[in-house]
Amino acid sequence: MPIDGDDGFFPMTGNELKPEVIKSNRKYRVRVLVCAPSNSALDEIVLRVLTRGIQDEKGSYNPKIVRIGLKPHHSVQAVAMDYLVEQKLSAINNTTADAKKRGATGDRDSIRALVLEEAAIVFSTLSFSGSSLFSKLNHMFDVVIIDEAAQAVEPATLVPLGNGCKQVFLVGDPVQLPATVISPTAERFGYGMSLFKRFQKAGYPVQMLKTQYRMHPEIRYFPSHEFYNGELEDGPGVKEQTEKPWHGFQCFRPFVFFDIADGVESQPSGSGSWVNEAEVEFVLLMYHRLVTNYPVLKSSSELAIISPYRHQVKLFRDRFRHTFGVESDKLVDINTVDGFQGREKSVAIFSCVRASEKKGIGFVEDFRRMNVGITRARFSVLVVGSASTLKRDDHWAHLVSRAEDQNCLFKVMKPYAPFFSDENLETLRVKEDETMIKEVESLLEDAENNGVMYPQGEPEQVHADDDGYGDGDDGGDEDQ
Repeated sequence: MPIDGDDGFFPMTGNELKPEVIKSNRKYRVRVLVCAPSNSALDEIVLRVLTRGIQDEKGSYNPKIVRIGLKPHHSVQAVAMDYLVEQKLSAINNTTADAKKRGATGDRDSIRALVLEEAAIVFSTLSFSGSSLFSKLNHMFDVVIIDEAAQAVEPATLVPLGNGCKQVFLVGDPVQLPATVISPTAERFGYGMSLFKRFQKAGYPVQMLKTQYRMHPEIRYFPSHEFYNGELEDGPGVKEQTEKPWHGFQCFRPFVFFDIADGVESQPSGSGSWVNEAEVEFVLLMYHRLVTNYPVLKSSSELAIISPYRHQVKLFRDRFRHTFGVESDKLVDINTVDGFQGREKSVAIFSCVRASEKKGIGFVEDFRRMNVGITRARFSVLVVGSASTLKRDDHWAHLVSRAEDQNCLFKVMKPYAPFFSDENLETLRVKEDETMIKEVESLLEDAENNGVMYPQGEPEQVHADDDGYGDGDDGGDEDQ
């Protein structure tokens, strides 16, 4: 394991850009480029490296990293290229070196090239990896890692490979969302197929990672049996690590479905999108109760509100500002399902929106979008929707059935506020014997079903219908 300060690896605090130190017995340093299709997916990886370091067989260490490109999230600002350049310029201007030296080293392009050369790991979106900045490198990358590779169109995946490399890792999930392709003609001619999927269809061996370390087993159970043939397993200690105080209430368990029986979908004029005001009202009441009782969740890094539709996301943000008097971005992360792929939160509230007597559910029926939406949470996923409407789709019918079987389905009607009152919550407190029964039942299900509870095989691909085509796209998250 590299030692902090050796081979360009330094403690992350401040990321001081110290001169690289190479020990005589270390002849070579591996250089890595990590890419993702979107800024949000990229920043999720950067944040994890900053907070957890890099793990190997001997423990963790903090590599020297830089995040290049546009719109870095405030949580990773300390390693963003522009921030590091300003820090370097400030350090230069504060030295007593002569003006000529300052002029030579103060050139921003030269400093950017220096920062890039000093970094052990470079993070970039796929599109920005084609920047002229990379042409200034003295040597190529040894390893290129592309995360969410199944969500990227093939030409985008080829961009970082143009810099040259010795080894490529494509990491992705073909049963989660593919790339968003607006043109039906381009889609028909295969533009939407990722390089990952093309290799898989050609018979190239794909290594499935079956052990998950992120989410509570009650969250893992449904997607494992519905989409992955029951093959997902929990890593050691996952259940204990993902148990949280709010699980002491039945309505805040790891997996809960709230049936908003009187919710009604509506379509803003000319938008092509959908909203459900009843779900917005209910979700904001639930959010307020959660962060009041558990202040640790009052952060955009901890709690998310997710919806398939952009106008529902906009309505959530507007109502949040009106209700609480502040912007939502620092207190809760509100975004589309598409905008959340590759990310995770402690608690995710999923507003399904669609609620009607006879209509379909639009692209909400896309099993890949469903899979992404219900797997963003580590500790609790709280699904809010119309059970009667969603059950018209087989996958959603299975999810509702699972919630009913686990006594985790709550039918709620207006007024919603009494549901979250102290008196009602007390009636929903989980008894110790109920917890033990649930644990035993969960173990028995995993042992007995062994992946046959739900229909097996790859689900049929469902394309978006006209009333919601492309509406899950988060609108410009990719660098252009």
